[in-house]
This record gives sequence, C-alpha cells and structure tokens, in this order.
Amino acid sequence: MHFLSEVYWDKGAGDVNQDSVSLQEVGICREKVVFALVCDGIGGLAQGETASGFVAERMTEWFYTEGIPMLRKKRGRKKLGRAGLRALYGCNGEMNAYAGRRGMKFGTTVTMLLLQGKQYILWHSGDTRMYRIFAGLRGVGMKRLTTDHTVDNRTLVRCIGSFPWKEPDVRFGRIERKDVLLLCSDGFRNRITEEKIKEALHPSFLVSREQMEMRLRELAGYVKRHGETDNISAVVLKGC
Repeated sequence: MHFLSEVYWDKGAGDVNQDSVSLQEVGICREKVVFALVCDGIGGLAQGETASGFVAERMTEWFYTEGIPMLRKKRGRKKLGRAGLRALYGCNGEMNAYAGRRGMKFGTTVTMLLLQGKQYILWHSGDTRMYRIFAGLRGVGMKRLTTDHTVDNRTLVRCIGSFPWKEPDVRFGRIERKDVLLLCSDGFRNRITEEKIKEALHPSFLVSREQMEMRLRELAGYVKRHGETDNISAVVLKGC
C-alpha cells in the first residue's frame, strides 16, 4: 500500500515552538514504510523545545539504525514494540542525566507510529494524540487510538523526561486503504471538536499533499481564531 503524507508545524502565539515532529518514508522489500512522530515539550518546565527535539531526533535515529534493519529481517511486531520501548527508556535516562547536571526538570510527550503496509505499531506517552478516520457502514467514522495520560484533563502523569519512568503505551493495529491517520499535539485539537476534524480530513477530500496541507492550515487557522495560543503541530497520512 502507498501513502500520502503531510506535516504541519506552527509556533502559534508563542515565541518558541516546543513541539517537534518527524515524518520519514522509506521503501523496504517493495513496500512503503512510514515513521511518524509528534512530541510536545511540557509547558512550565525548562527547555521544552530541547526535550521534544531530543526525543524526536533520537527516535528518528532509532528508526534508521534499528527499526529498518529489524523490518528487513522480518522481526515480529512485538519485538519491534519492545525495541522502541527500550529506545524511549534510553531517552528518559539521558534526559534525567542532563537535567540532573543542571538542577532542573524537563520532559516531553510523544506519540510515535511505525506503519508497514496495513500494519502499525503505536507508542504513546502523554497527551499528544493519534486518530484514525475511516469509511464505515454509516459513513465516515473517527476513532481516537491513544489515551491521554492526564489527571482532570490537565496535569500530565506520564511523559518522557526527567521524571520517574512510566512505560509508554504500545498498541498494534491495522488500517485499510483510504484510511486517514492523524498525529497531533494538544494545541492542534484543544479548541476544536473531533467532528470538525473528521469533516476536514474526510478521506475523499485528501487527494494530494497540497490538499492535505490546505486542510491542516484551515484547521490551525480555526483554532487560532478560537483563542488557541499553544504550539500547533500535526502529521497526517492516508493509505492509497
């Protein structure tokens, strides 16, 4: 299966963008493999952009140095899932050491996807999200594939960074042709309904990368007009 994909990354009203994104596409054994990631540095702590950028860079490096070789050797999804967890645990340790030397705390959320054909692995910690938009028997449906690790929808209780380690969620699933996957930061979806996201990213509308970019820009403009001041980031993929 082939994919269309696009990234949106906007600092919003802030001076610094504490979100980081990654989108990588490679061919393995005549099949497209996609690696996508959205990280959101924790507001109110030091160097949010450093935290999110570090995890985005390290996990992208992991994809090329360990993930791709494992895929070429046809390692199972569970082994890949554990390998991704080990890499995130390593990020957590390095960030602990960095923060400890400077007498501070910092951290980041992460929602990370590895997609090969119709099969995906999803790693998740924090309140960034992933959605699947799909054609159902009653029209187009939308399902959130992540659970926010928060208390009262505000306080994070799990992340990657200089905090006690709490293992990220790892989930396995599959998509069908024309399904749309959206990874996004909380700034992208805080001031908008899931119904409006579903309408804007309807699979039949996303026929090109230019169309994807336009729809993401429209959604970002909507949340800005409705008072969003946080950074706004998203990665969208469509099977085709």
